Amino acid sequence: MKDVILHITEDLVRIKTTADRPDELNRCVDFVEQFFQGTEGLFINRYTCAGKPAVVISTQETFTPDILLVGHIDVVPAPDELFEPRYEGTKLFARGSCDMKSECAVLMLLLKEFAQQSHPPSLALMLTSDEEIGGLNGVNYLVNEVGYRCKIALIPDGGQSPDDIVLQNKGVLLLRMTAKGKTGHGSRPWLGENAIEKLLSAYARVRTLFPNQATATDFWYHTLNIGMISGGEAANQIPGSASCDLDIRFTPDVTAQALLEQITACVGNEVCVEMRVNGDPIFTDPQDPFVQLYASCVEENLGTPATFNKHCGSNDGRFFTSLGIPIIVSRPTSGDQHSPHEWLETESLVDFYEICFAFIQKFNLNIESEKT
Repeated sequence: MKDVILHITEDLVRIKTTADRPDELNRCVDFVEQFFQGTEGLFINRYTCAGKPAVVISTQETFTPDILLVGHIDVVPAPDELFEPRYEGTKLFARGSCDMKSECAVLMLLLKEFAQQSHPPSLALMLTSDEEIGGLNGVNYLVNEVGYRCKIALIPDGGQSPDDIVLQNKGVLLLRMTAKGKTGHGSRPWLGENAIEKLLSAYARVRTLFPNQATATDFWYHTLNIGMISGGEAANQIPGSASCDLDIRFTPDVTAQALLEQITACVGNEVCVEMRVNGDPIFTDPQDPFVQLYASCVEENLGTPATFNKHCGSNDGRFFTSLGIPIIVSRPTSGDQHSPHEWLETESLVDFYEICFAFIQKFNLNIESEKT
């Protein structure tokens, strides 16, 4: 089983599915569809919203499967060499090895395995291609416009190991700040208005709203990261415009709108503040019966109890929890996503697969018993 999952993972990793490569995004969805060719009894629906492809493959022709397996095929940018899988011992290093090509491979195999049963459960696989840039044209579109619903969604896009279940995620607010100035020759700065200096001054004020409170045991506070900055055309020219992109993560004690208003007031008329992505915090009740069932599968397969944790990052689960649909977030042992050292512990793949398989099987048995 491990070799099969790794083979699919390697094929997925080699497809460079960054947001600026629409052909590669479509090629990856083609690959997923081809994987299920010849598997009888499946219904395949392909969607495109604002150029972002997605596919939903289900054992029943319905928008309301009992269980949704949710993943994303897109990854953050990386040098070409990171799209070639590399092994060191039992670890696989590659872009997407953790976030989340290996998990997509597991989900694909789970659906195929259950689809081949004589009486498959009501199960669907939803794969999208824009999670890394906000998910608005992926899961958001499929849930809030197409109308997909489920009783429970498995979203292996968080956590650090199969026994680590993430039940809370911070909200996400992505902003762009833009400053305008007046160009001129760099040797006579008094004749112009430097947009970069205006932008940096405004950012410095915004920065004071997010003090670093990190401790060894506590990270549950609002954070700010400046991820991109651009402006100017030449060193000897006064820049007439400049912009930067901010990534804000916030806890449930504040709203994105409140933060936006606070930041806008802080910078005043000096810069323009544009909201680009707004995602609510995620919360799933640890006492939810589906969560408890999944936790029991973890303990039965690993021999140790599951742990319930918080996570700083966000995921597409927010589009489900906002509708009151519980989600389960866990993954194989992996880490350093979005970095050159992104890795997957390959020995954990089978454990993760078997936990998910046991959960789906037990969930379906419970549903069937309720019907009778």
